[in-house]
Parts: sequence; structure tokens; C-alpha cells
Amino acid sequence: MNSKLDSAKDKLRKEIAAEKRQYTSEQLLQMSDEVFSVLEITGMFRDASTIFIYNAMADEVSTQAFIEKWKSEKTFYLPVVKDEHLVFRKLENNTSFEKSKIGVDEPIGDDFTNFSKVDLIIVPGTAFDRKCNRLGRGKGYYDRFLTNIKAPKVGVCFDFQLKDQIPADERDIKMDMIVGENELIW
Repeated sequence: MNSKLDSAKDKLRKEIAAEKRQYTSEQLLQMSDEVFSVLEITGMFRDASTIFIYNAMADEVSTQAFIEKWKSEKTFYLPVVKDEHLVFRKLENNTSFEKSKIGVDEPIGDDFTNFSKVDLIIVPGTAFDRKCNRLGRGKGYYDRFLTNIKAPKVGVCFDFQLKDQIPADERDIKMDMIVGENELIW
């Protein structure tokens, strides 16, 4: 472990959290819609039918309206934390959910394992940079999961979460594309 790198990551997480608190939940929802309207114009999204996405926490780019808008045309899978690892489960009209330890609604159902069928993964993050690096919450769930996935990885973020450079090392999985409210980086 690199303690200098880890402390730089923690410092950035705190800065981003402070920036987020400057916005109301209504502003964050509006900004989330703008992020997804940028993603919707990409060929990567248009061509995808099987999509791994996330159920957003209050301080993340909200996915709810986006999923509602597209769920009749796309097949979405949501993550569940299971024994320190992520698994994904299909979102259907009758899917039941249970609250995770951190308060996220996680779908109940069978774990999806045919990763070659995944067309796109939409990934949350605390911060991203213009070299497609991603900073998560520090638990490594996505970094561990994404090492085995070939599908394009799209990081979604508010513009203030996009930096010129963030602290990253070889454990941090790069995104193939970053989508902000006003930017598209690949």
C-alpha cells in the first residue's frame, strides 16, 4: 500500500464531498439528467442492449430516471455487494430489493455470470480525470470486479468531479469513456 497515494485519494474524496454539499438534491438530479443526456448520444450507449448500471446513493449521479426511460429497450443489471465482491442481478418489473449495509437498494435474484454478453458498464465514482482514471470510495469493489470484464466501462460524473489529474496507481482500473454534464472524454 502506498500511504502517500492513499492520503492524496482521501484528501480528494473529502474535497469532492465538500463540493457536492454546495448543491441541493434538486440541482444534483437536474445535473444527473444532463450527464445521461450526453451518454445517450454516444454510439457506445445506442449499440448496447445489456447494461450494468448502479442504483445511485444520494451523492452520486442519479440513475433512476435514466433506467426508467430506457428499461423497455435495454436490459439493466444492478450491483450487489456479496462477500467483499460485486455481483450483478437483472432488473425486471417485478424485482424485489433489500437495503444494503450502506442503504442502497440491491436486487434480489440470481447472480449474472455470462460477462461476455455485457455490452456496457456504467460506473459511479468519486472523481475522474482526463486520462480516464477513476477514484472510487476506497473499498475497491469496482476495481476488483472490472479487472475481468471486457465490456466498455463508462464513468459518469458531475463536472466538478472531473479533474485534470487524480491520484491513481496500477490497482485503479481505467475507464474507456468519462461522461460529465458538458464533457465526453475517451
